[in-house]
Amino acid sequence: MSPSALAFTASALAAAGLVAAWPPERPSGTTPTPEQLAWQDLEYGMFVHFSINTFNDMEWSDGTLSPSTFNPTAFDPKQWARVAKDAGMKYLVFTAKHHDGFCTWPSAYTDYSVRSSPWRDGKGDCVREVANACREAGLRFGIYLSPWDRHAPSYADNAAYDRYYTDQIRELLTNYGDVMEWWCDGAGGEGHVYDWAGYYRALKQLQPSCLQAIAGNSDIRWVGNEDGLAPDTLWNVVHVDGQPYWWPAECDVPLRRNWFWHTDDADSAKSLDHLLDIYHRSVGHGAGLLLNVAPDRRGLIPEADAARVRELWDTVCRLYRLDMARSRACDASSSTPLHPARLACDGDPNTYWRAAEGDARPWITVKLGDTRRIDRVVLEEYLPLGQHVSGFRVQCFDGDEWTNVFEGTTIGHKRIAVFAAVPAQVVRVRLQTEAGTPALRSLGVYLGEE
Repeated sequence: MSPSALAFTASALAAAGLVAAWPPERPSGTTPTPEQLAWQDLEYGMFVHFSINTFNDMEWSDGTLSPSTFNPTAFDPKQWARVAKDAGMKYLVFTAKHHDGFCTWPSAYTDYSVRSSPWRDGKGDCVREVANACREAGLRFGIYLSPWDRHAPSYADNAAYDRYYTDQIRELLTNYGDVMEWWCDGAGGEGHVYDWAGYYRALKQLQPSCLQAIAGNSDIRWVGNEDGLAPDTLWNVVHVDGQPYWWPAECDVPLRRNWFWHTDDADSAKSLDHLLDIYHRSVGHGAGLLLNVAPDRRGLIPEADAARVRELWDTVCRLYRLDMARSRACDASSSTPLHPARLACDGDPNTYWRAAEGDARPWITVKLGDTRRIDRVVLEEYLPLGQHVSGFRVQCFDGDEWTNVFEGTTIGHKRIAVFAAVPAQVVRVRLQTEAGTPALRSLGVYLGEE
C-alpha cells in the first residue's frame, strides 16, 4: 500500500469512529496497521459454511457432486445476519468456494457453480445476497475462497490454476462491494505450489484495506487449532526471518461437530458452558473468535443453533454489564502528562493511561468506593503504541490487607482475568513489560459469578 493510500484509509477509519487518529503519538516497537486495529476491535464474528456439501451430508467432497443437488428451499441470508447481530457478532465470513471447487456465485470461469444448479433457475448468487444482507445489518463482510480446488481441471498446472484463482479473486473483489477479510484455508494442496505473493498482490491492488487471513502472505494468522482456543500467552508480534511483524490471531471453531450442516449432528451443538469457555479463551486471551454456524438445506440457520448463540451473547452481556471501575478514582505509579490513570477507566476506547518512560515497575489502581465483591478484571492495551505487557498481577485490598487474586502473562487486545469472588475496596494491577512503556486503554472490574 502506498503512503497516500494508507493515509486515506487511516483517516477514513478514524472518521467512521473505528480507530483513533493515526498515530496519536510516537509508537514504540512494531504496531498494527489501521485495518488490523479495526479488525481486532471487532473481536467476534460468524463463520458460515454453506455449499454443495450441505445437500450431501459431506465435509470435504471431491469435486464430482452434481450441481443439481444444490437447491435450498428458503435461502435467507438476512436471517443469518439477524442471528449474527443478535448474538453480538460484528462480522460474517462466507464460504464462496470450499475445497470441492463448487462456486456459490455464478463465476465466469467455471460451470461448476450455482449457475448449473436448479436453485432460482440457475440465476441465483449466494455471495451477492450474503454481502447485501451483511451490509443491511451493519456487519462487516468476509469471503472464504479455498485455494485447494478438487474440481478445476487446471489445478495440476501451477501457472494455469494460479491464473484461475486470481481471476476469481478479481471477480469477488470487483463485483460485491467492500470485503473486510479474505479467508484462505491452508488445507490440502496435493502438490500444488500456490503463488501466494501473486494472490496477495491482486488482493491489495483491488481492495487495499482487505485483510488476508490464515494462509499465504496473510495479515491475520490462524491460532493453530479448530477448538477456538488461544494460548495463555499470545503476542501479536511474531518474527519471520528475524524481522518483526504485527500478526494478530484468529480462532475458528464450529458450533456443532461439523463445519457444514449434517442430518445427524444436531445433538453435537456445544453447550453454553463450553461456548463461554471458548469465548474467555479466545477473545479473553486477545484473539478474534470466528464461530461457525451452519445453515441447513432450507438455507436457514436452525432455530436451536440460533438460540444457542444468542444465549451465549446474553450471558456475556450479563457477566460484563456493570463495570465497577467506570469513572472511579484512579492512581498509578507514574503517567505521562496527557495520559493520566483515570483515562483507563473512562470507557473511551480512544483514550489510555500510559506509564512514564523509565518506570520499571508500573502499576495502576482503581478505588471502588464501598467494599464490593468482584470476580473478574478486563484489561486492554492501547495497541496503536504496540504490545508491551509480558506479565501482570491483579491484587485486591479489602480494607485490611492486599491479596493476590490473579497472575497472567500477555494482555494485548484484551485479557479477561476470572477468579474466585473476593471483597475489594481497591483493585491494583501490577505490570511487567517485555520492552517499551505500557499503555492501558481499559481497566474494567466486574462481578459475574457464573
